Amino acid sequence: MARSYAQIAAIVFLIAGLGGLFTGDAGTVSAGRAGGNFDGVTLHLTYARDALDLVLAAAFGYAGTIAAPRVSRLVLLAAGVVLMVLAVAGFIASDDSAGSRSFAGLHFTLALNVFDMVAGALAVLAGLGDGEEARVSQPAR
Repeated sequence: MARSYAQIAAIVFLIAGLGGLFTGDAGTVSAGRAGGNFDGVTLHLTYARDALDLVLAAAFGYAGTIAAPRVSRLVLLAAGVVLMVLAVAGFIASDDSAGSRSFAGLHFTLALNVFDMVAGALAVLAGLGDGEEARVSQPAR
């Protein structure tokens, strides 16, 4: 379960990271609205967020392909905790439509907060609830 989720999450975060590079940076404000949005969805993506998404994609890719089962679960737990901390921080310091509120180069919009919370919770659950791989890795009695 951990490897399967890690493989899917790697693809999702790779798309988010690369896609964010093409949407621009939220530091650019035109007509009272910050950049870094996709169509009508206010994301306020920044290059710092794109880099974070690419790092998470690499971590999930490592966990989903070459890491040992135990290491894979630990990577998922760590990445899940990071995402959930980002989501909670985002709900506390949410951004406005002008993109005037940011923290550490990141803008926290509602869409990103929900995405981070769901992805983080699923990563933690996949890392914790992977009893099948734990049974397979134990030697037979």
